[in-house]
Amino acid sequence: MSQSDRGVTACAYQLHRSVPADRWCVTGFDLAFLRHEVEDALRSGQISPQPDDDISEGYGPSIYTVNEQYIKPVTHHAGKMSWALMRHPEGLECDVFVSHAWQEGVFEFLTKVRHSWPRGLQTAWCCMLANPQNLDISSFLQSPETSPFAVALRAAEVTLVVPNRHQSVYTRLWCAYEAYLAQEEGKTILIAKSSNRYKILRALRWMVLAAIFGAFFGIAASFLSLGQPYVVPAPFAIMALGFSLVINKDVFRWVMHLLGQLLCWVQVAHDFGGHFLLPQQHPGISRQETQVLNLCFWVMVAVGFCVMEVDRINARCTVSEAEELRQGYRGSIQYATCSKEADAASILKEIGDELHHVDHAIHVLLTAGMSTPALREIAEAVEIEGAAFAEISGAFLSLGPFGSMAVALTLLDFLKGRGHGYQVALATASLLLRLLLLVLLCRRRRDEQRFILKVMNKLVFVAVLGWTLLVCLYMFHLSTRVVFSLWLLITDLCLLLIMCFALLGIRGTALLPLGFSVLRIFFSRGNNAWDALEGVCAEVDADETSETDSD
Repeated sequence: MSQSDRGVTACAYQLHRSVPADRWCVTGFDLAFLRHEVEDALRSGQISPQPDDDISEGYGPSIYTVNEQYIKPVTHHAGKMSWALMRHPEGLECDVFVSHAWQEGVFEFLTKVRHSWPRGLQTAWCCMLANPQNLDISSFLQSPETSPFAVALRAAEVTLVVPNRHQSVYTRLWCAYEAYLAQEEGKTILIAKSSNRYKILRALRWMVLAAIFGAFFGIAASFLSLGQPYVVPAPFAIMALGFSLVINKDVFRWVMHLLGQLLCWVQVAHDFGGHFLLPQQHPGISRQETQVLNLCFWVMVAVGFCVMEVDRINARCTVSEAEELRQGYRGSIQYATCSKEADAASILKEIGDELHHVDHAIHVLLTAGMSTPALREIAEAVEIEGAAFAEISGAFLSLGPFGSMAVALTLLDFLKGRGHGYQVALATASLLLRLLLLVLLCRRRRDEQRFILKVMNKLVFVAVLGWTLLVCLYMFHLSTRVVFSLWLLITDLCLLLIMCFALLGIRGTALLPLGFSVLRIFFSRGNNAWDALEGVCAEVDADETSETDSD
C-alpha cells in the first residue's frame, strides 16, 4: 500500500469515527439514484453479472455482485468511505433500519425498500451502503452491542425486513440479532413488499368487465320490459357486500366481488337505479333527486367492491412476502448461522435467555405481516394472522355510501323544511364521527390503524345485516321515513362503536371484560371469526353459570 493510499485509508477511518454510526444513512432519492447508476453500469459493462444472477428488471444482479463491481470501486475512488457518507459526509439522522441478507437482486431490494418506505420517515440505514466496504469492517465490530448495526437500530423508529426468494433472512445470525435488538428496544418490524399495481390492474379489468355486463343486462331488461328486475339485484348486492367483508377463501371473495359489481351496475343501468331505495312517492324528494341519489349510492357501492378487490390482492401479496421470510427458517434463531464463529459466539452470548422472546417476535412478524409491541403482547392469546393487512374497504363503505346516503336524505328533508330535530342531530353526529375517525386513522401508529380498519370491517358487516333486514321490511311496505330513520340510527351506532374501539386501541380493548375474545373476532376472518364469536358466547354463558352457582 502506497503512502498516499494509507493516508486515504486513515482519512476514511477518521470520517467514520467522527460521524456517529447511526448517521450513516441514505434517503429515498439516494436509492433511486443508485438504481439509475446500476442500470447505467450494466449497460456499459462496468457490472458483469455472475452466472447465478437474474438480471431481469424485477431482480437484477445480486447485492454481492453490485458491492464488488460498483460500490467498492466508486467509494474507493471517492476516498474509501461508505457509499452513504460519500453522498452525505456529515451524515443523516436515522429513521428506518433496513435488515436484509444480501442474497436478493439489487433491483428487487431497491424496489421493495422504496415501495414500503414508512410514511413520514426520511432516511434509512442499510449495511451495504452504510458500512465502508473498502475498510476492515471487523474493526467496527468489536462486540455486537456496540456495532454500527446495533447503534443504528436503536436510533431508528422502524425496522424494515427485506425478504428474498432464496432463503429467509433469519437463517443468518446477524439478521436474527437485529430482530433481537428490535424486540428488546420495542421497535416496530415491517416486511418490505414490492409494488403489486400490475396485479391490481389485472384484477380490476375483471371488475370492469362485470360492470359492463351488468350495465348491458340492466339496459336490456329496461328496453325489453322484463318487469322490474331492479328490485331483485339490490338485496343480493348488499348480501354479497356483507359476505365479502368476512369470508376468508380467496376464490370466494373474488366471486363475491364480481357478483356484487355486476348486480350494482344492473341496478345503476335500469333507469339510474330505478326507485328501489328512494321511491318516487317519498315525501319532499323529486324524481330527479331520487335518481341522482340512487345513482350516487350504487356507484359508490360498486367502487366499494373494487376497493375490496384491491384489499384481496394486497392481502395475498403480503402473505407471499411473509412466505419468502419462512424459506429455510426452522422456527427458531438457534439454527441461524454466521460466517465467523467468533461473531456467532458473541451474538448468542448477548441474546442469552431471551432466545424465546426473539423467536416470538419473528413468529408475530411471519404471522401478522408486522411485529409491534402491542401485537407481541396479545399474540399468545389472539390469532393475529393478517394483522398487517390494510383493509380499507370497511373504512370506505362506512364513511362512504351507506352513511352519506342517510345524511344526504336528512339534509334534503331539512332544507325543504320537512326534517325532524332528532334526524338532524343524528346526521350531525354522523358527520362529526366520520371526521374524528379520519383524524384518528391519520394520527395512529401503523398497528393501531390496521386495528381500526378491521373493526370497521366487522361492524360494517353488522350494519349490512341490519340494512338487509330494513330492505326486506321496506319490501313489505314499511314506512319509507321509518326505514331511513332506522338506517341512520344503525349507521351511527356502528360508527359510535368503531370510535370507542379506535380510542381504546389494541391494548385498551384487551383490558376490557372478554377483551381478548373481542380482539379474536376483529382479527379473524371466515370460520375463525365464527369460532371466535362462539368463544365469546361460551365465555358469557360460563360467567352467568358461575354467578348462578355462587348465588
